[in-house]
Amino acid sequence: MKSLIDLSRPKRLVRIIPIIFFLYLINFLDRVNISYAIDAGMFQYLGVASSQVGIIASLASSLFFVGYFIPQIFSNLGINRYGVRKIFALAFTAWGVITILTGFVTAVVQVYVLRFLLGIAEGPFYAGVIFYLSIWFLKPERATANSLFNAAIPISGIIGGLIAGLIFAVYGDYPGWRYLFWYEGILALIGALIAYFLLTDFPKDAKWLSKEEKEALERAKAEEEVEKVKVSWKSALAHRDVILLAIVYFLGVTSLYGYSIWLPSIISAIAKVNASIASFLSIIPYVIASISLIIIAWYADKHQNHKIVTSIVFVIAGIGLALSAATESIFIISFILFAIAAIGIYSFLSPFWAVPQKFLQGDAAAASIGLINAVGNLGGIAGPIIVGFLKSYTGSFVDGVYAMALFSFLAGIVMILVKKE
Repeated sequence: MKSLIDLSRPKRLVRIIPIIFFLYLINFLDRVNISYAIDAGMFQYLGVASSQVGIIASLASSLFFVGYFIPQIFSNLGINRYGVRKIFALAFTAWGVITILTGFVTAVVQVYVLRFLLGIAEGPFYAGVIFYLSIWFLKPERATANSLFNAAIPISGIIGGLIAGLIFAVYGDYPGWRYLFWYEGILALIGALIAYFLLTDFPKDAKWLSKEEKEALERAKAEEEVEKVKVSWKSALAHRDVILLAIVYFLGVTSLYGYSIWLPSIISAIAKVNASIASFLSIIPYVIASISLIIIAWYADKHQNHKIVTSIVFVIAGIGLALSAATESIFIISFILFAIAAIGIYSFLSPFWAVPQKFLQGDAAAASIGLINAVGNLGGIAGPIIVGFLKSYTGSFVDGVYAMALFSFLAGIVMILVKKE
């Protein structure tokens, strides 16, 4: 006979995951749509010389993560106390307006300002959802819940590539990149309404669970809390494993955004195709990543070996990237290896986040997840800048791909040093 936890699991999955999945689709589209705009010549239209695009575009992409760092810890503490609905609705409204305004820019400095503000607006979302999932799902369920949520990253890459390819095919590179920002900004405004009216803040608020199911979930969560580290949120920020996890996440995100932001441009360079075709080709790595992400998370949940799995997928990413760079002169082989690297670049997210969710609770978990996400996403500054600088300096993306491989290998090594499992 099924327990009340088993009976409520399908309800929790169906009632929560599709909503936050759709919201994350919007989130990631608005975060990386600039990658397609860069390949379509956005900065050349704004008066930037072709030789300087790598550096200027990298800085614009990276300013997002400077702003992103600011609200992390305290927005998560707010979610723990007040719930997600109001905070997410405000965040989506703000970044929807900012994204639409990006479609009207006429100068590079305007892009810089808007990308910085977009980072602040999007800051509460990802870490907020990771903490939110720890409220609704128990330890044996979390990596799977994380994977279903994080699958939105590669799937948004598929959708983003289709949207960008179609827009550029219809409108051309210009004014196509402007329409890209306008359409996806409107999607964010729709997301604000979805977050406010469809999400449920805490299990006690869930009218779609029976009283017995709520009580069973709360009891199971209380039993898990006994096993967790009990420290204040300030002390948790200095915990050895929290610091190591922040370093791992920084290294992983450096590769992830070096890959994501420059993906269409790298494909254009090695395949020598236009922005529309490069956008469609960029779908392939995202398809591979979306399938592998769910399978790897399921395996890690089944065996409860999230730390080791996270380390292994980083090594897969490093090998794929390094071999892709080494075979750059043979497009088909290089592209296949580059796509295989996406397995590790995106699949680390779900098993990785299951680790801090396991051993911290309450405000300590909220603040630590916020810190890990804040520090880690500074890699979103490093990745695009490193790849863009090396491209401007060498005239090729090869050294940038090697750099991403190095960061992936280092992430795998540091992950092994984490003591908590």
